[in-house]
Amino acid sequence: MSSIYKKEYISITYKGAKSSYPEKFCKYIFSDFSKDSKILDVGCGNGDFTLEISKLGFGVYGIDIGEENKLGDKFVKVDLQNGTYPFSDNSFDVVFSKSVIEHMRHPDFLFDEVSRILKPHGVFICLTPSWKHSYKEQFYIDHTHVTPFTRYSLETLCELSGFESECSYFYQLPFLWKYPFLTPFIKLFALLPIPYRPFSKIRWSKKINKFIRFSKEAMLISRAKKKCSA
Repeated sequence: MSSIYKKEYISITYKGAKSSYPEKFCKYIFSDFSKDSKILDVGCGNGDFTLEISKLGFGVYGIDIGEENKLGDKFVKVDLQNGTYPFSDNSFDVVFSKSVIEHMRHPDFLFDEVSRILKPHGVFICLTPSWKHSYKEQFYIDHTHVTPFTRYSLETLCELSGFESECSYFYQLPFLWKYPFLTPFIKLFALLPIPYRPFSKIRWSKKINKFIRFSKEAMLISRAKKKCSA
């Protein structure tokens, strides 16, 4: 059985991950959506991102295989890789999923279910590690990662599942969201062979280590709109 089914998975795999990042991320990603949007967080983990979405004023639910989270009655336990998700067709305006599909051997199932439960013209925001930026040790920093994605393969999966989408690279560095003109400098910095934890024991501060790591480990982000039937 995969480790993602074990209740200690999140606390052990992402130990020390608590930070202000979920708040900054959600404000950046969801600022353009209407507050009456109904949102589903697929693979919500411990609920950190789901709670931040709720604080922004959205009606939001979270689903995942695990049970250790902070969502109360806003959480539904679901095996994301098997069985129909417990929501009716055309239920949500936005579906959000971060760092989930790389754990799935059949991610097309998730995409098909998301397409079903999204309203016409609804948006699926999906993030996953970029294989271009993490094709060595980085992708397997989590031993439960099984399906890597390139920009093209994620766009193709979106299209096959009934979405219109363009994928782009996403850096988990909040200052770049405010000052995107600095991105070329980050790309140049990423080329430098500077080691960082967990692949090195160099005792950088947490802040510096995160800067080095997330300059190199870009993600893919897809903002996919559900196509409407003719």
